[in-house]
Order: sequence, then C-alpha cells, then structure tokens
Amino acid sequence: QLQDVIDIKSPVELGGLNSDAYLALNPLAKMPVLQLEDGSGLPESQVIESYLLDKYVDRAPSLVPATPELRARASLIVRILDVYINSIQGCMYKPMDSKSERAAQIGQIAKQLDVLEGYVVGPYATGDDVSYADTALVPTFVFMHFILPKFFGWPSLWEERPKLEKWWGLMNEDPEVKQVIR
Repeated sequence: QLQDVIDIKSPVELGGLNSDAYLALNPLAKMPVLQLEDGSGLPESQVIESYLLDKYVDRAPSLVPATPELRARASLIVRILDVYINSIQGCMYKPMDSKSERAAQIGQIAKQLDVLEGYVVGPYATGDDVSYADTALVPTFVFMHFILPKFFGWPSLWEERPKLEKWWGLMNEDPEVKQVIR
C-alpha cells in the first residue's frame, strides 16, 4: 500500500526499455526499475523489494515474516522464483531455436513449481500472514496461470500442488492482488 508515495509508469512512458531515458535509470534495459528521490534508478525486483521494505518499515502490513526462520523461508521462495523460474520464463513467449529446448524449460518450470510447493507453508507462502514472498510470487503466477494452460495445454498449475492452489485462491481474494490481476 504505497500508492501514495510511488508513481507506477510503463517503460513506454519513457520511450521504451531501450530509450535513453530508461537506460539512464536501468542500463540493463530490463523491468522493473524504481526511480529514487535523487533521480537515480534502482533495478532488480529483489533489490527494490528489500529497499521498500526497509524504507517503509513502519507501514502496515509490514510484509516481513515474524521470525528469522520464516524470513529465511521467504527469501528462499523469492530466490527460487528469481533464479529458477523467472530466469527461464521467456520460454513461454519468446522464439526459441528448438521445440525440445522450449519443452525442457517448460519442464523445468513444472519442476520448480513442485519445489515451491514443498516450501510454501500455507495458507500464505510463509504461514498465517502475507509476506514479501507472496508479493514476489503473484505477478509471475498471474502470467503462468494464463499462459501455461492456454498455450501449453496444462490442465492446471495446481495439479498435485494443493498448497499453491490454496495460496492462489487466497491471493485472488486480496484487494491489492485483484489490481494486479485485472
């Protein structure tokens, strides 16, 4: 709930990912980037997330799990998402050299969803309270929930993943998440 202090803009408003204005904020030419008060850019989701959690620590809900063990679990979930899913999610929509390469990467996404199923505590990612792990997962899951069944014939993301299915249902009831999904 930082809408009153953060103005969200599409890279298109700056001329696109490869425009001089965007590259001045993020020379990696990737999304996202947070423009800080001094005008500099702060790229990378996990870095932005850590910065915002620290800067707005007094805002509720805190999104920081209550114990070191749950904070470690949240960090692990986010790490799995970033390193093992987001790094290959392009296989769902980018041209690839071979069908077998695409199939292998889609298979890796399935495997990593199974890994996440093992780490999600429930009902939220780290237990009874929403955390930064949940906020990190939602955008990618919105994307996968649409693309994998529609274009890759998955009957569901949730097959044999009951904790993730329950989590997804809960997240879909959250007012802020509804803004992301629409």
